[in-house]
Amino acid sequence: MAKLPARKNISAQTATKRIEEAQALRQSISESIENKTSNTIEVSIASIASPKFHDRRWHDKMAIVELSKSIEAVGLIYPVVLRRVGEGLERIIGYRRIEAYKILGRETIPAIILDNVDDDMAILLMATENMQREDISVYDETLALIDYLKVAINETGEGVEKLLVRFKNHNAGSIQLNEEEKEKRVQMNEVLKKTGKIDISGLLNRLTMLSMHPLIKEALSSSRLSFSNAQVLQKLSKNEVALKAVMNRVIDENMSKREAMKLIAEHREEKAGKTGEGDVISKLKSLSKTSTKQVAKLTKADQDKLMDYFTKIDEILKSQ
Repeated sequence: MAKLPARKNISAQTATKRIEEAQALRQSISESIENKTSNTIEVSIASIASPKFHDRRWHDKMAIVELSKSIEAVGLIYPVVLRRVGEGLERIIGYRRIEAYKILGRETIPAIILDNVDDDMAILLMATENMQREDISVYDETLALIDYLKVAINETGEGVEKLLVRFKNHNAGSIQLNEEEKEKRVQMNEVLKKTGKIDISGLLNRLTMLSMHPLIKEALSSSRLSFSNAQVLQKLSKNEVALKAVMNRVIDENMSKREAMKLIAEHREEKAGKTGEGDVISKLKSLSKTSTKQVAKLTKADQDKLMDYFTKIDEILKSQ
């Protein structure tokens, strides 16, 4: 994802104005399409560039195939929306429509072309469009909300994510926020409320999905996996083969979180049996987590007993 340049702080009033402008433009486009007053022209698909900022990474291919069948039967109801960038054209809205046209072997597509749309407005329009989709997944919606925030509060995507991590750590009591961060938190919460989707607390709860395994992100993006099951499956992220096998069962059998947790536990027990990692190794792992403070609190007699056990363990291991 390309990064926007470093930005200056802006007021909540300015952030609100940006959102309102994007919403007004999106509404104007929708009304012109529905009233058949939009200035639509045929554009070569090959001439349309993808957005240089965040774009959806995963797409439901079957949904695009179904869309192509619908377009073939009744035509394209909503044209794509593009903007002029230098001498070329860049997509703002309509990825799936373009891909459906490609499936149909079409070389051109009806499009609305917007002039004088800067990067910020393009991102807001894309984010607004994504959030209004009925089939949007929790993962894509989260990315759209972050896109929305970074433009609304004049911040980079990386900057927004860092702030969210700071807010989450603050909630956990591990850090204190400075005055600027407190102001940003209030501002971001107000922006999120305007979307009607979620508040800052809800977004913080979703933050873990940004660092999940790519396989899990893909399943989340395609709405094949719930967020609660994704959190459980992340425990297998270091073993991609196991993750894929378990995740496929969770999805295919439409498991609840409790069922998914049970399946993961069974998988770990099975793995332990195959590798010889049974109760003894589990006990050793558990023992290694014992703190020195816990041992220091033991009586001298109990400490001597532990030393005898350690001596016996050492003798057994050396004998092998």
